[in-house]
Amino acid sequence: MPLPEQLHRFWIALDDLVADVLPTTWGAVVTDARFPDVWDTNYARVDVASAVSLARIEADLLPGLRRAGIHVEHVVSFHHEAHGDLLADLSSRGHRISWDLAMVLDGSPGAAGAVQEGVAVEELHPGEELWVAAAGSMRDVFAIEPAAAVEQLLTLERAVLAPAGKRWFAVRGEDGTPVSLGTLLVLDGTGYIDNVATDPAARGRGYASAIVTRIGQEARRAGAAGPFLLCDPGAPPTVRFYERLGFAPAGFLASTKGTTPAA
Repeated sequence: MPLPEQLHRFWIALDDLVADVLPTTWGAVVTDARFPDVWDTNYARVDVASAVSLARIEADLLPGLRRAGIHVEHVVSFHHEAHGDLLADLSSRGHRISWDLAMVLDGSPGAAGAVQEGVAVEELHPGEELWVAAAGSMRDVFAIEPAAAVEQLLTLERAVLAPAGKRWFAVRGEDGTPVSLGTLLVLDGTGYIDNVATDPAARGRGYASAIVTRIGQEARRAGAAGPFLLCDPGAPPTVRFYERLGFAPAGFLASTKGTTPAA
């Protein structure tokens, strides 16, 4: 199942917003020396729906990574069905292959009634409270490492994504601090949901359901396509969670990550 073109266009717009982008015959080399530990700002974006060799990609990619001081080779395929040989070559070199399931809201937000009544969702505006909560979710829920990556991601959020209109939504716990989060970013007319995370001690109360439903409503009000999100296809409970909220599978994104070969 190929990825929807709207999601692909969102990704291209995000790269153009965040990083330095060098167009190639097969896609683009994306780099940003400010964020050396954020792999999604330093990678090869393989856009073409036809076979492309690893040698062709690395001829463009590796010089860009070395100029930016990046020591991890990250390749993302938007047409995995055409890139079997490329993925196999990277895997044989020891790269780890990951799969993301793209899902799109194809019904009314929360249409299946999976939202807990009485859960108050509020929008958090950029400021100390938001960034403390975001850092906590990166460390404690997503287990992002090293610590430098968390700081770089926070800088990316504060300096680039928030000014571009990225919005954060939250549910507060009994002590008044945010315990569940989620975000919406609209680029090139397409909405994207990300950063959905709930403190382990606050799970099972419908907080994430309420946040995702609210984000879906906000995206629809903005007239955005989708919204889309990515989740782990190897986690069926997560997939079913989003399906109950009106989302449907829309295709797969393949990526690999490993050390760069010696110069």
